[in-house]
Formats: sequence, structure tokens, C-alpha cells
Amino acid sequence: MAEFDRLGRETFLRTYGFGTAKDYMLLVDGKEYDSKAIVAVARKYLPGDGRPLRHDELSGGVADAVRKLSDLNFQVVRRSDRVDWTWDEHVLALELYFVNPTSPPGKTSAEVLALSQLLQHLGDRKGIERGETYRNANGVYMKMMNFRRFDPAFQAVGKVGLSQGNKLEEEVWITFANDRDALARAAAAIRTAIDDDAVGVQEGSYEAEEGGLILRLHLSRERNRALAQRKRDQARERHGLLVCEACDFDFSTAYGELGLDFIEVHHRKPVASLQPGDKTKLDDLALVCANCHRMLHRRSALLSVEDLRAIVGHQRGRFAADAA
Repeated sequence: MAEFDRLGRETFLRTYGFGTAKDYMLLVDGKEYDSKAIVAVARKYLPGDGRPLRHDELSGGVADAVRKLSDLNFQVVRRSDRVDWTWDEHVLALELYFVNPTSPPGKTSAEVLALSQLLQHLGDRKGIERGETYRNANGVYMKMMNFRRFDPAFQAVGKVGLSQGNKLEEEVWITFANDRDALARAAAAIRTAIDDDAVGVQEGSYEAEEGGLILRLHLSRERNRALAQRKRDQARERHGLLVCEACDFDFSTAYGELGLDFIEVHHRKPVASLQPGDKTKLDDLALVCANCHRMLHRRSALLSVEDLRAIVGHQRGRFAADAA
């Protein structure tokens, strides 16, 4: 791989008489390498005759080069299956890792197979045209083991874990490694969202930083039209109009008749904290404008309406001071 990086892909392949990989790529630290060529050239670095294999001396398929790399705990992906792991999928993989960090479930374990099937089901719901290696048991196991490089207990015995990985692995580890209860709640909410056909799973522009399924489950809870209308009616009875509880924006003032009776409804409680059978009360809801609604969901930890109102007030104070 170091020689590949030094020469560049085109020169490396031409030097050793290989074409570009058609199906399988070796994935290390977010960079792709042509799997068959890497295995063939690696042979010259072994003690002995120091000769790389020719392209006709091995195959690049599952039974040969791919199997060798997988046996060495490298991650191999099919080009058609090269779909980046999302925040939600990383959360589920970390939950699985913490089942037993000292001896995580193996590639053929029921736990790994179950998560593989769940993620494949999510891929189907997203409409991903997946091949045979998409989120398969080997890929799920590799993803789970990538977390070992952040685990102090694992490092304490002089081991470093698998080096390949990406930024989201570190972000999810930092968020949840020291808060297993929050991890369990988030994983449960994600599983609920995957299994709930009423929750949209397509990637869209309205996303929280962490990527989505919990947000979309949260938003689906907010789409209870009858409850939302009762909240609007309550506000009209008390205040005579509908204004954003975070910034005081009034749609009817800004847009006239077009904005009359329009405002979004926000669920104050993080959906991951809700238990099965919990009923939403009117006090659990807040009326907010679209901009403030997005800001409330901007971070992985749900921002409170009161905190956002304080931010808005602080910013308005700064602008007023600058203008003066």
C-alpha cells in the first residue's frame, strides 16, 4: 500500500501489469486500493524469491485475493456496495461492541448476523441497490472492531486495534463511550425508526448533525395533527396569536393571510428518552418557526427552547450594540 501511495494508482497498476479492479476494493483509512493488485505485489515483500505475482496467477474474487485480505482482518468492499456508514449505523455498531469489549461477538455470531440483517433491511428501505457484500457480517464485524483503536482498556495491554476507519467512528465514540445509558437509548430509538414504516429513511435536507433516523422518528411524533392543532388552539386562547416561542416570529405578520394559523410544532423531549406507551402532553410541545425548529435539532443533543431563546436574545443584543 505504501508503494501504491508513492507511485500513484495508474503507475502502480501499469508497472505490475494490472488493470483497475472491477468488483472488490481494499478499504484502509478511507482510501481504496485495487485488491487483487495489492495482494499480488505484496508477495514480493515476503522472504524468499521476492517476486510479485502476475495478474494471471490469482483471481481478485471472493475465493482468492478477497479471502486472503479478509482473513487478515482487512476491510474489502464491493464497488457497487461502497456506501458510507451513517451516524445511525455507527451507533448500532458501537452498541454491539460494548456487548463484550474484551471479546466482542465474532463474524459468525448471532449478534453480528442480526445487525447485518437489520442494516440490510435499512438499505432496502432506502432503495439502495446492494450487492452481496453490502453490510454483510464481515463488514459489520470490521466496523465494530474499528472502535478498538479508541478503547483505553484495549490500548492498556499494548494493542491498537484495526487502524482503518473514518471520522464518524471517533465522533460516535466520543459521544457515547462514557455514557452507555445514552447509547442504549439512542440505539433503541434508531431500531424503532428502522422498523417503523411511518418514519421516512431517505436522506433529505432537514437533518440533524448526526445524520438522521432519530430526528426523523422525532419529527414523525410531531406529525400528530390532532395534538398539534390542540397546541395551536391553546396558544390562541392564551395569547390571541401564534408566535415562535424561541424568537417571537409571527407568520401572519410577515406573510399576511398566507401565514395565518401557520407554525411548526416541536416535541421538547428527545425521542430517545421516550418509553413505549408514553403519551405526549400539550406541555411537551412548543410552537416554533421553521428556522428555530432546525436550530433546535442542529446538534446531536437536543437544544431546549429556552436555551435557543437565550441565544437569540444574546445575538439581538450584540447587533443592537453594534448598530449603536
